[in-house]
Amino acid sequence: MSRENPFAKLDLAAISAGKAPVKPGYAMTGAAKTVVRSIEDLAENTKKLMEGEVIVELDPQSLDSSSIADRLSDDGREYQELKRAIQETGQSTPILVRPSSDGQRYTVVFGHRRLKVARELGIPVKAVVKKLDDIASAIAQGQENSARSNLSFIERAYFAQNLLATGMTKDVVRSSLAIDEAMLSKMLSVVEAVPSAVIKALGASKKIGRDKWLSLRQLVLAPALLRASTDRVGTAEFLELSEDSRFDDLHDYLKRYKAKSDAKKPKASASEKEWVSSDSSLNFSMNAKSRKVAIELSNVEAKPFSDWLSSRMDQLYDEYKRSKPDSNGD
Repeated sequence: MSRENPFAKLDLAAISAGKAPVKPGYAMTGAAKTVVRSIEDLAENTKKLMEGEVIVELDPQSLDSSSIADRLSDDGREYQELKRAIQETGQSTPILVRPSSDGQRYTVVFGHRRLKVARELGIPVKAVVKKLDDIASAIAQGQENSARSNLSFIERAYFAQNLLATGMTKDVVRSSLAIDEAMLSKMLSVVEAVPSAVIKALGASKKIGRDKWLSLRQLVLAPALLRASTDRVGTAEFLELSEDSRFDDLHDYLKRYKAKSDAKKPKASASEKEWVSSDSSLNFSMNAKSRKVAIELSNVEAKPFSDWLSSRMDQLYDEYKRSKPDSNGD
């Protein structure tokens, strides 16, 4: 029996094939293209979902946000510019929603910031209503954000993690964000290593790209630096910083913390030696530095041998002195 196509409800047959697909935020190469090609072909361009559809005005209070969060902060300059534009000229681009299971409300697929503006301004929100299943909705949400290129690296990584948490496959995640397996792996390695509290404190970090986030990840892999990072973002001094400067502040703080910790670490022992008696009843280990030597005796003969050794220290030391090349002994 043939498997049901989960994207059948997208009505993709009605979409013009002559238009170019959304360009991915990160290029896919090699085998990764083949892995997600079937899904990419079905979700070429989410904006096409809006073509030819009736735009309606809905009460913002009748809409629920997507269960898959994709933003860490939205009260910055871009949001204020969007709010001002809608206030002055109206909402030019509708949002996409799908009917909720109760038939009384709607769930936002994409356009959460436009919905927030409408709520704040107390005006209806323009929307296109489309029946979409969970997978199609997730892909549409991700590709709309990719098309607009307004999600930062960490927000895309955060979105990918949330998609997987809802049970979506990695194929769906890669298609939604238009990325390859290598990039998805890097994104997940960051959000899995950097504590959620730290990520939320840093916010969208719009100017911070992949390499800096990977550098932060490498730092917090050390338990001491992991604790230092969570302590730092909870301080009043840090929270007073603007969001744009928080990442660099934390990154520089951890590098200084690491350098200071490394400086305090004791140097490795200059020499370590071990010896075991022929009958295995006495173990001898020695950790030697330039002016300090630690000797440890263990096993059943440790105590008797240490007593014997102590009683002969004068004799042994004299023998040592006579063995030296510059000795004046007989």
